[in-house]
Amino acid sequence: MKPKAVARGVWQVGLRGVNVFLIEAGDGLVLIDAGLRHSPPHVTEAIYALGRLPQDVVAIVVTHAHRDHVGGLAEMMRRTGAEAWMHPADAALVRDGLYGRPFRHGAGRLFSRWPAPKGDAIAVAHEVSDGEVLPFDGLRALHTPGHTAGHLALLLPRGGGVLFVGDAAANLRRPGLSFLNEDVAGGRRSLKRLAALEFEAACFAHGRMIRHGASSAFRELVARLETPKSETPAVGDA
Repeated sequence: MKPKAVARGVWQVGLRGVNVFLIEAGDGLVLIDAGLRHSPPHVTEAIYALGRLPQDVVAIVVTHAHRDHVGGLAEMMRRTGAEAWMHPADAALVRDGLYGRPFRHGAGRLFSRWPAPKGDAIAVAHEVSDGEVLPFDGLRALHTPGHTAGHLALLLPRGGGVLFVGDAAANLRRPGLSFLNEDVAGGRRSLKRLAALEFEAACFAHGRMIRHGASSAFRELVARLETPKSETPAVGDA
């Protein structure tokens, strides 16, 4: 499992439909999201491929409480000894072993009803607030509700800015709003907030990274969603 370089000291690890990311921060590594239950061996292999050890991971920052992001969290915490960082709204779910919230059908929602999958109850040591600068090379948390109530995007001020989008958007054929959202209007507001920022690269949990001109791509996405022809968001994931 060879990680793909995004920017200086930033790598993408592809895990069969979902991406997680490794950031070099000081002498250690920060893991962004933990993938599915079967993902930890692949993430560990990627860490070794960088010439590092699992114990070099000093924190696991989770964008939101869906099973493709927290399914492997308990095992990655065990392998690395690192603690988890999340927004309190989604941390509360994970502590109860719930990987998402149920919601009913609505615009931008693929299924008539989405149940809340259950998994391991996980201790989340650190609750992250909007705008908080984490002690990892200036990594800044941005509360971007919509996909979930406690969704976080993360902005690393390196190389012109690297945005870790989580599921605030996906980039399959082109950037688009995720098709599963607890609050579609909230998700669109969060996208507008992200589009107002300046960042060179964008890292998506689902789809291809954008290495250059990423903030312009987000502004184009927002403009597209605000036209009458964009009633159906581009395909993303839970």
